[in-house]
Amino acid sequence: MDYINQKFENQKEYICCSKGCALCCKTIGIPFSKLEFEYLIEGYNRLDDTTKNIVNNKIKKLINNEIEKECPFLINNICSVYKYRGIICRTFGLLTFSNDNGKEEYNIPFCAHKGLNYANVYNSEMNKISEERVKELGYSEEPKFYALDRSLLFNLKLVKDLGLDFGESKRLIDWLKEFSEKN
Repeated sequence: MDYINQKFENQKEYICCSKGCALCCKTIGIPFSKLEFEYLIEGYNRLDDTTKNIVNNKIKKLINNEIEKECPFLINNICSVYKYRGIICRTFGLLTFSNDNGKEEYNIPFCAHKGLNYANVYNSEMNKISEERVKELGYSEEPKFYALDRSLLFNLKLVKDLGLDFGESKRLIDWLKEFSEKN
């Protein structure tokens, strides 16, 4: 994941992500591929019994109440499986773009609206990054949109060279339901 870490390093002037923020972890409707979910469960399996119990209880509450609010792996606003988190978790916070069916879409992280990542240069009225604010504030790097769409990442040369199959994609809550039924 050095590829993604480098993107964060290049944009560090704009990034406010820090341990304990966890705004991006407050929804579990996010997509995970089968491979990502299996890796996440690998992290879960390495947790101590006390932490596993906390996670299991949170999963049960989510499933029983159908409340999609917070990732059950989030404990005290810290990811208990951080090393094993999914691609969307790893890329959230950056400016991204995707190209679906020939239509380019530019995405600004929702935390910009909350005064966090890119907020100093985000023009909410125009829903875009303000080049004037970037110059005015004297940032050394221009804000950059990165092609970190999941489908683009899944098609990287390295992925193809390794023959990785990410499998089906579902919402995290759906994977968790299947997981809880099996366990």
